[in-house]
Amino acid sequence: MSAVRGAPPQWKVKQVEELKKVISSHRVLLLANFEKVPASLMQKIKRELKGSAELRVVKKTLLNLALDSIGGGYEKLKEYARGQVAIIATNENPFKIYKKLESLKTDSPLKPNQISPIDVMVNEGPTPLPPGPAMAELQMAGIPAAVEKGKVVIKKAATVVKAGEVVKPEVAKALEKLNIKPLKIGLETLAAYDGVVLTPDLLKIDEEAILKDFQNAYRIAMNLAVNCCYVTKETAEILLIKGYMDARNLAINAGILEKDVMPDLLLKAHAQMLSLASLLPPEALDDELRALVKREEVKVEETEKKEEEKEEEKEGEKKEEEALEGLASLFG
Repeated sequence: MSAVRGAPPQWKVKQVEELKKVISSHRVLLLANFEKVPASLMQKIKRELKGSAELRVVKKTLLNLALDSIGGGYEKLKEYARGQVAIIATNENPFKIYKKLESLKTDSPLKPNQISPIDVMVNEGPTPLPPGPAMAELQMAGIPAAVEKGKVVIKKAATVVKAGEVVKPEVAKALEKLNIKPLKIGLETLAAYDGVVLTPDLLKIDEEAILKDFQNAYRIAMNLAVNCCYVTKETAEILLIKGYMDARNLAINAGILEKDVMPDLLLKAHAQMLSLASLLPPEALDDELRALVKREEVKVEETEKKEEEKEEEKEGEKKEEEALEGLASLFG
């Protein structure tokens, strides 16, 4: 007897063992749906992943057997396997592989009579199409078009098909004429396992937002560390500068006669002297002191005058802007 009745075919056993070996020899496993992915694109994806990941097309039943046999959490992926399934086994970061798969997706047009997964809009503006049959084709698709300067122009933005609607043949033809390819074709990541199950909504991260969060966290941590005088390699220089400035300000305010602060103490004493002299009647001051007070008063007046002129300039600019806005509203 060549085979035991009820025993699985040998080729299935062999494939399950191969899958177990591939999965067990890598740290991360991704499941992806390759439905509607052309063979040429699959080959390109394989080439791009070579050296960093192993891509295999599998049967769901055999994959489920392999996942159950390995255990350790891998069996949780079974509920995510749908459609035509491929596995990507890798030792790379799952977020990096997900981003790679997304970047390998290609633009694709809508086909006649397919159900559109998205809203498709045609924007207002010129097209590269010459007048002729193309004009009629666009109008048949419900796209408001006209001829201007020997070119077909879209007069107004229009939604030609909504998500969930069947794509009419004339709409598909018009979009093809305009070279509009609203769809992305490629491997659709179903889930990844790296000790925990990661779904596409977790794998898809906004790198700019994450970078800003890190930068903001760094600023907050630096501010906290400096204010509580926590010494690290990053804060040491700032704390030394802060300590120097605090000590200098204390010496100036306390009137400590120290070599490094003497010039500041003299300037402070001079300013206080002039402030006090300005409160006294002129006859109580000698000629030199009266001249100094007068000079200081002139400086203050000039500063105030400059500030007033700046305010007047700002007010004038504001009135000009308001006048221009008024004229714009009159003439549309």
